[in-house]
Amino acid sequence: MLKQQILVVDDDKEIARLLRGYLEKAGYGVLVAYDGQTAVHTLRREKPDLLVLDLMLPDMDGYDITRLVRRDDSLRQIPIIM
Repeated sequence: MLKQQILVVDDDKEIARLLRGYLEKAGYGVLVAYDGQTAVHTLRREKPDLLVLDLMLPDMDGYDITRLVRRDDSLRQIPIIM
């Protein structure tokens, strides 16, 4: 059985590291992005099962990414936790 994939997007590397550790310990596969452009690229390539998204990012904010995800037919089903 494949692990469910979670994409964690946070520019604070320590927070991303902690989240990754907790989620991996709980049995999830974890992808990490530290900026909006990388997050969008990863979303389109990997299509994770869940997106954990920081609001304040250096290049795009979490609202911009959410709007992009919800407008994209191939991504809109992905749940988002901000």
